[in-house]
Amino acid sequence: AVAVAMGFRTYFIQPFKIPTGSMQPTLYGITVKNQVGKKWHDHFPISLFNLALFGDRYMEVRAKASGVVSSQVDMSEDNLLVSVGGVRHVVPRDMPLYVSPGYTPVIKGQVIACGRLRLGDHIFVNKLRYHFRRPARGDIFVFSTKGITYPRIRPDSFYIKRLAGMPGETIQIDPPYLVANGQRVTEPYPFKRLVEETSAGYHGYQLPRHDASTPTVLGTPSTTYRLPDDAYLPLGDNTGFSLDGRYFGGVKQDDVVGPAFAVYWPISPRWGLVK
Repeated sequence: AVAVAMGFRTYFIQPFKIPTGSMQPTLYGITVKNQVGKKWHDHFPISLFNLALFGDRYMEVRAKASGVVSSQVDMSEDNLLVSVGGVRHVVPRDMPLYVSPGYTPVIKGQVIACGRLRLGDHIFVNKLRYHFRRPARGDIFVFSTKGITYPRIRPDSFYIKRLAGMPGETIQIDPPYLVANGQRVTEPYPFKRLVEETSAGYHGYQLPRHDASTPTVLGTPSTTYRLPDDAYLPLGDNTGFSLDGRYFGGVKQDDVVGPAFAVYWPISPRWGLVK
């Protein structure tokens, strides 16, 4: 049974999780709401029910040592890395800190951050489909980062984005539009939704943020980028906070895993087929 399950996972359908907010509001990564202290539903056994069905739990980060919080707070893709008394603490990225770096003395055991944590959407990816048809514009697809050399991207990871540019196309970002071969992309429906449904939380395509450590391939409205003949351009639906093809360019066909087709956990308004 284990061998059959592993074979199915390897060759047919594989689960992945959404760690960040780069695809919001289409798909959600880990999110945090402000909450100080446990409520009635955060106690056992009701807390297990919330976690099992909704991926939702109250979380506190307590100081492992006494001392002053370092004034330098490092950041990974998913977390803040905070040092207290020389000991590193991992804090979910959107969780508010209740201490001031560089100033506040902290006692061991003190709460330095807390909030209500909701785990990101977990999806199923069809690893077989692209063996029978080409990837299509608008697919939400998973790809390996092993062929990408770029700051802040781990080479042994997997990303999920929307397939926005096809092989050989010349791409521009003219906010809020994606432009392919000189034409604004409004089809299929997700590209129209991205521009028009601002009340649902979409903001169209934005230009990438500029700083010395993050070069871009699509930095201005007049900048064009031609995709190689064997590559696809991945863009996040939340382009204001997405590290995607605007920065590192296209993803080679050999690194494409497959399209996402369903959110299987947790139960939320996004549960079911993705689009």
